[in-house]
Amino acid sequence: MKTNHLSTYIRSFLEDYLTLQKDFSRNTILSYRDTIKLFLTFNAVERKKSVTDLTLGDLSPKMVIHFLQHLEKERANSKQTRNIRLACLHSFFRYLANREPLISEHCQRILAIPFKRNLSSSIVEYLEREEMKAILQAVNCKNLDGYRNYTLFFFMYNTGARVGEVLSLYVRALQLERPFQVRFRGKGEKERLCPLWPETVKLLRSLLKQRGVDSKSDAPVFVNHRGQRLTRYGVRYLLDKYIQIAARKCPSLKGKHIHPHSIRHTTAMHLLQSGVDINTIRAWLGHAHLETTNRYAEINLEMKRKVLDNYLPITKTKTLWKPSQQLLQWLESL
Repeated sequence: MKTNHLSTYIRSFLEDYLTLQKDFSRNTILSYRDTIKLFLTFNAVERKKSVTDLTLGDLSPKMVIHFLQHLEKERANSKQTRNIRLACLHSFFRYLANREPLISEHCQRILAIPFKRNLSSSIVEYLEREEMKAILQAVNCKNLDGYRNYTLFFFMYNTGARVGEVLSLYVRALQLERPFQVRFRGKGEKERLCPLWPETVKLLRSLLKQRGVDSKSDAPVFVNHRGQRLTRYGVRYLLDKYIQIAARKCPSLKGKHIHPHSIRHTTAMHLLQSGVDINTIRAWLGHAHLETTNRYAEINLEMKRKVLDNYLPITKTKTLWKPSQQLLQWLESL
């Protein structure tokens, strides 16, 4: 394992295996890329060598375990995020084992590293109607950035789309004439249509007009002041900022751990509470399996039980490092 084909393997994994053979979406491939980049950077720091000097032997099972511990302790990642990173590494080493039988034993030891049970996975954080309203009201719409941010979160609330779906959206996917709708490309490259509220259409039309963008354009819908797509981290930063402002008037926000995906949960819960049937919600959100959508119904039922209990008669009875190696630069350029 002295010969270093690491960069060749990574390129082949991302560009050939994931892209051509598995036909994964760009967002999924970028998630794999980011995991590999984090793992290589961590290895280089721990071994006090450059990324370009790393070999397959350096990517040991012990180092994978240390990397996972680093994610949870130093980067404060959740068990779910830790498991997602491990799943990406499992896929990479499974690919290596199939391609290079001589290192199969090494790869199998990494594949044997288990996932952690996420006991809080059944907990769905979502916003009450007044909380969602407070966040939207916290946005200053008097400038283009603020108007874009308001439109972004209103659009996310309307569609319940995954943040990756929203950020990868092109203007031509919007139908701003009746019937108002948007075409998303979700997980597994599956397409779905989602209806748009008239208010959402009004916001989008105004945003595109302010940017001087034609409704049939191939431009991204949500961009920064340089005309580049907003990033997941950018959306998270904006949401956190507006939550802090909104919490001054809506104190219940202070006790919640809200992230962009929480808006998707919020849409699902509000649709359910409005009487929309579960199959329509499934199609709205683009869930492949009804079981995924059913958890919202279970949460709603539990809420009703708690309300009922409240009305029952009273009885007796919670080291920064920025490597500049070619491999990392290539990963970043994808």
